[in-house]
Amino acid sequence: MISIFAFAILFIPVLLLSSQIDNSILQLVITALGIIGLFGILFYFSYGRLNVSCKNDTLHFEWQKKLLFDYAKIPDIKLNEIKCLVIDQGQILRKIITDKVEITLGNNRPNNVLKSDSQAFINFLSKEIQDKEIIDSWDIWVEKGFLKWALRINTMILIVVIGILGFFAVTKGFEKIPPASFFMLIFLLPQMILYQKQMKSKIKN
Repeated sequence: MISIFAFAILFIPVLLLSSQIDNSILQLVITALGIIGLFGILFYFSYGRLNVSCKNDTLHFEWQKKLLFDYAKIPDIKLNEIKCLVIDQGQILRKIITDKVEITLGNNRPNNVLKSDSQAFINFLSKEIQDKEIIDSWDIWVEKGFLKWALRINTMILIVVIGILGFFAVTKGFEKIPPASFFMLIFLLPQMILYQKQMKSKIKN
């Protein structure tokens, strides 16, 4: 979180600094280096590599060390202590739940081209705890009674977003839709529609 805020705060000064230079080539170089440096900082502190090993039926978790802001240590757990796995879409491991701890991993979708360590880890855990429960994130929302409310809120947001896009398209034409509306169209709307389908399917089942 700190790296994200630092990126947002330092981005404007980097641009302002380069604007004070008269030489256009030097201005371009400084701007490029500044943006590359900021993206490097953002990536370094927001991305972590987690090594997981298993010895004597015990999982050991070790984060790759960073210069600052190391990720919180994850306690060792025995395989027979695991009572539930939270796996989304069959390939995104979100949580490992025991009676004592709830380990949140939250890895991204595995790479479909290169070999995925996360998918190998999911396969390993699934074989080792065949008699235990495997659920997804929506099941947790169902247990807590949040899913129906989430579906209603998501439906309202979809109506508002589509309404805004429709209003600008009818009154000003598609070419004059504000950038913010394009952002909602490209990024927000497809994700919200996907969530809508997933929540409806979960409630139906």
